[in-house]
Amino acid sequence: MTPLSRPAPRTARDTVRALLAGMEHDAGRAGFALEPSQRQAAERLAAFGAQLTGRRRPLPRKAPRSLYFHGPVGRGKTWLMDSFYGQLDARKRRVHFHDFFRRLHAGTHVFEANSGTAIEQSVDALLDGIDVLFFDEFHVHDVGDGMFIARLLRSAAQRRIPLVVTSNYAPDDLLPNPLWHDHFLPTIEAIKEMMDIVEIEGPTDFRRFPAAGTAPAEGFAAFRSGRIVSPGTPAQLGRLGLFRPAPSQGRVLQPTTQPIVVRNSDPDVLWVGFEELCGGLTSTADFLVLAETYKTWVIDDVPSPAGNDWASAPSWQRFSNVVDVLHDQDITLFLIGEGPMEWDIDASGSDLSVLPVDLARIASRLSLLGRSEHHDGVDSAVHSEEAAGS
Repeated sequence: MTPLSRPAPRTARDTVRALLAGMEHDAGRAGFALEPSQRQAAERLAAFGAQLTGRRRPLPRKAPRSLYFHGPVGRGKTWLMDSFYGQLDARKRRVHFHDFFRRLHAGTHVFEANSGTAIEQSVDALLDGIDVLFFDEFHVHDVGDGMFIARLLRSAAQRRIPLVVTSNYAPDDLLPNPLWHDHFLPTIEAIKEMMDIVEIEGPTDFRRFPAAGTAPAEGFAAFRSGRIVSPGTPAQLGRLGLFRPAPSQGRVLQPTTQPIVVRNSDPDVLWVGFEELCGGLTSTADFLVLAETYKTWVIDDVPSPAGNDWASAPSWQRFSNVVDVLHDQDITLFLIGEGPMEWDIDASGSDLSVLPVDLARIASRLSLLGRSEHHDGVDSAVHSEEAAGS
């Protein structure tokens, strides 16, 4: 009896070609071609994927070096990572920066022997059962978060689990606060030791200036359907199906430990003021819990970034975290304020010292939202579309 023939095993070169072709196909479907720096990054990802899958062969190879992609906002870092993630046949996990810390903090409540053991066990739980961890929007602004990152890197190295990281920061620029930067230098050196650093530096912010003929990227349809509304007249809001809640509709929510006064919370819609959401002691954990319940958010009375009526610096940083969470969770977002509601980092008259340190990324993300503006009795609507990712 003739044995059944089996297909020849795929070589590493075949795997590289298949992964690269898959990413190029995804770009073509979205209506654009990879720019030179994007293609270089895609080639590096494809080679990484071939090494990773090659470890399952009879003579396993050593773990591939981790990858750290960085560059300005809107250059396609997240898009490339997500396309590669979809192509890769491996045990994998993708986490966003904020969700990562939520998992770790939740884990430290589950494993409550002592703080050191709790952190180690929660990190180990995150890495359990995977071949590779994808970490999107990597940034460090708090020395406490830096301690978690250092533990993650040590655990991943011990388990020989490589990471694929995207960031708007080069490693040397992480934890930029001069009061704490020196404390993070050993971790920066560990990142450069265990990761290949790849810059994606194309000239175009695809969120702000999508290429001609580019189709909107999949995965953020809900976020993109939101609006920036100024000044928020009843007529403007009514055309969007929004009606300001009556005072009797207000209530208090407590997503984690911090109570938040909101103006309304229908089954799917959360309506809250900027000050109530960002001016108190709320945390990213609160925003993540609320995003699981409410798929449409309306944030009212948003101060003008170009004006002089400033919220405090911590309030703007919380607002930055809100935008990050809602974009990543694909939540419909409406921002209402007197205006002008411009988020460019060089906004005229802005005291940038009180604005969030990641304003460029937030401005890029908010550029995805359409605009409803009212000038001299005339309403105008401006629409934005996303192209090649973040």
